[in-house]
Amino acid sequence: MAAPPSDHAPCPLPAGTRVGVDTGGTFTDLVLAVPGEPVRIAKVASTPGDPGQALLEGLRQLGVPDARGATVVHGTTVALNALLTGRTGDAALVTNEGFEDLVEIDRQARPDLYAMEPQRPAALIPRERRFGLRQRSWPSPGPGGTVEQAVCPTEQELADLCDRVVASGVKSVAVCLLHSYADPGPEERVARALRERGLECTTSAGLISEYREAERFSTAVCNAALIPVVRSYLERLDGALPEARLEVLQSSGGGLSASRAAREPVRVLLSGPAGGVVGAARAAAAAGLEAIATLDMGGTSTDVAFHSPGAELSGLAEEVRVAGHSIAVPTLDMHTVGCGGGSIARVDAGGVLRVGPESAGADPGPVAFGRGGTQPTVTDAQVVLGRIAPRTAEGGFLGGSLELDVDAAMAAYDRLGAALGVNRVQAAEAVIDAANASMRRALGVMTMQRGRDPRSTPLVAFGGGGGLAAADLARGLGMPSALIPASPGVLSAHGMTEAERSVDRSASVLRPLRDVSREERGALIEDLLKQAQEALAEGDLLEAPLRHEASLSVRYRGQSYELSIPDCEDPEGAFHRAHQDRFGWTLGEHEVQLVHVRLRATEALERGARPAASASSGPDPTPTERRSVVFGGEHVIVDVHERAALPEGARVKGPAIIEEYSGTTVLPPGSEARVVGGLGLLIRETTS
Repeated sequence: MAAPPSDHAPCPLPAGTRVGVDTGGTFTDLVLAVPGEPVRIAKVASTPGDPGQALLEGLRQLGVPDARGATVVHGTTVALNALLTGRTGDAALVTNEGFEDLVEIDRQARPDLYAMEPQRPAALIPRERRFGLRQRSWPSPGPGGTVEQAVCPTEQELADLCDRVVASGVKSVAVCLLHSYADPGPEERVARALRERGLECTTSAGLISEYREAERFSTAVCNAALIPVVRSYLERLDGALPEARLEVLQSSGGGLSASRAAREPVRVLLSGPAGGVVGAARAAAAAGLEAIATLDMGGTSTDVAFHSPGAELSGLAEEVRVAGHSIAVPTLDMHTVGCGGGSIARVDAGGVLRVGPESAGADPGPVAFGRGGTQPTVTDAQVVLGRIAPRTAEGGFLGGSLELDVDAAMAAYDRLGAALGVNRVQAAEAVIDAANASMRRALGVMTMQRGRDPRSTPLVAFGGGGGLAAADLARGLGMPSALIPASPGVLSAHGMTEAERSVDRSASVLRPLRDVSREERGALIEDLLKQAQEALAEGDLLEAPLRHEASLSVRYRGQSYELSIPDCEDPEGAFHRAHQDRFGWTLGEHEVQLVHVRLRATEALERGARPAASASSGPDPTPTERRSVVFGGEHVIVDVHERAALPEGARVKGPAIIEEYSGTTVLPPGSEARVVGGLGLLIRETTS
């Protein structure tokens, strides 16, 4: 539970204290992890106008208003929201003369194959702020790694370019030159000249030292456009926490210093969902589960991922698109749908029920929250069906502090039901069914479409709404079980307290795999490791030994994209096997090409085991109350349990409701929950 506010001057927190902060669309979640003490949590309403205000309020509720001496690991949506809404900063692009429109042409792929009038995202940098430079270079063929300089700008041409960029009024510039992955020198030369004029510069090779100019340029442009927004936010937050060390979680699941995040905000676009995957992986390990599908149902969206122990780099997506823009920095492989607790239910012009992607967000929020919302949401449907109590006890959601307006939710579903020609209970069940169908499709993307069988893949569900949907989703996909971790509503923030600082580095090779010896690969990996060590040591942050993992991006010669495999004794054989597993076929004797070598270095911090909150009841727990809940159109009287009173080994048979501070878990008829290692709730179908 959250600590009461304190008006006393706080003392420095013990060494090793970490605070995880996850900013969501409805709530901002905080977890305080002090070595040797049980974790403490808080949920506060998000403040979309200034997300930092909710963070500071949460720290106040935890009794650590300035987090003095602690490391605050933040998962922020500031960069993501700026890109989604188009409210980025003014930036310029410097590129090769004649290639100013490459960032708009992209790959010429249709964003929606079957759309009659496909809409492409507006360019982040308008044509008048794209500047061409007379420069041409390219790598020579063969293993030597030399670069031919065909055209090199003079000092006067460079000075004229700087004058034009400064005159445009921008403060941030993306420098993107062809073949900079092979030789970053020309980009760095341009960037130095611009920095001398007071401009913030992003070089494309500084972010991604890999070939494919469309993706590299797009990533650099996004980064340059996000710098003014994210830097301003992080500087304000850092100023409010002068005696704490501020970090931001990367989209790849590793920590990043706030100063580097301000320079490379494109690395933290999906930081919140990444924290959830980190937390889910640890909860699954404590419960004895291995490969899992994760589902994070928040207020605005649901994020789905797949995690396999030891996957590390092979579990990363090599390219994602955010708001239509290609982002090529390492990112956890996730799929997001616009379906959350705040998703709005409506009837379209054709009389069809639609759920999401529009959301009521934090303001006004669901109708039942009593903040002026009038449009029915998924959360309101759960209230109508009796699955969320109008006012919970002290051990329930938000410690009983949130009193719901049930009558308003009922009235909203009366209106929706009238539009559909059904009663409010039928309308609420239809909304839940529609939301679950959307999430089942998302789980299918991360399992069946990736060649994984959901029937052998447990589900780990969390977020404010994960426990409400988990049992139905697992049953619908034939999954063997569903795990609801302890404190599921703040699991992303909890994952941030466990995240280790990491750096990703890569290099393009583009040679036949057989021609690159193990020794040559080893030398390249050592060079990447040295780069990673230097980056992690920035600002004297390096506190522990590093562990690292290397992977190879490999393809058949002529293929457009590649598979990632671990660096090993027989990489060609490993690639054939991976290709067979993924696609069901191989090309036998066809030439195999090594495209990239990638490395992740992680600061291996020792984390002491933190004691869990103790439970007081026996293996046959006593319910705190009984309540009428709707299942399959029928009102059923069910037991309601307080999760904090369920010790390891306790069993609860469905139908039942299990309540706690950060969320609610629903056990439908024919299911049973058992408390397993880490105090997770493992839900399975019963045979009787």
